Amino acid sequence: MNALRRATFVNKDDRIHSSHWKLTALFIVLSSRRASFYACRLDKNLYVIGGRNETGYLSSVECYNLETNEWRYVSSLPQPLAAHAGAVHNGKIYISGGVHNGEYVPWLYCYDPIMDVWARKQDMNTKRAIHTLAVMNDRLYAIGGNHLKGFSHLDVMLVECYDPKGDQWNILQTPILEGRSGPGCAVLDDSIYLVGGYSWSMGAYKSSTICYSPEKGSWTELEGDVAEPLAGPACSTVILPACVPYNK
Repeated sequence: MNALRRATFVNKDDRIHSSHWKLTALFIVLSSRRASFYACRLDKNLYVIGGRNETGYLSSVECYNLETNEWRYVSSLPQPLAAHAGAVHNGKIYISGGVHNGEYVPWLYCYDPIMDVWARKQDMNTKRAIHTLAVMNDRLYAIGGNHLKGFSHLDVMLVECYDPKGDQWNILQTPILEGRSGPGCAVLDDSIYLVGGYSWSMGAYKSSTICYSPEKGSWTELEGDVAEPLAGPACSTVILPACVPYNK
């Protein structure tokens, strides 16, 4: 299996730039081999949650301390999960959807790192996996992914919004522009950006970037594409200093 090392940058003006990664350091490896997991940073720790390996679906959660350079196990997920989505909000980790022992699920779990406990929250309205969970303005947005009907994978077009305070999901009136499983996701200036992904209805990987504005309730497609169609990219928002002309 080949992995891309290219980095692509999309700015607010729809301009796309490319660069390359440089390997600078190695971390101590995970205790358990795993794929299709969710990883995130919360405070001074990295969390790797669930996934699957040659033994099956995993519920274990590993935590890496950035200061001590050590891994440790913390409380496991209530159920084994793979291909789920996750997000960090108000000091807690949320995990939505995924596949449990071959079955697509609508579950939502919340992890409290201080208490080291998982809590079951309100289920999504739709079963989905290989989707994204974006945080904006105290809301969580479940976007994209797919579910299984018989032996066929179907794109999930509905977008759902979760209110952590009310523990309630709502289906938004505006569905996603096109099916996307495994897109990269980033949030910038009150907009959610999805990069790439796989469309089951089209049977093709995507190279375009689409943007959702909760305020306008609409999707737009940015001009220009990433270097090549892909799914599963990792995206992050980086604010770079602007170049200001110097006047003597």
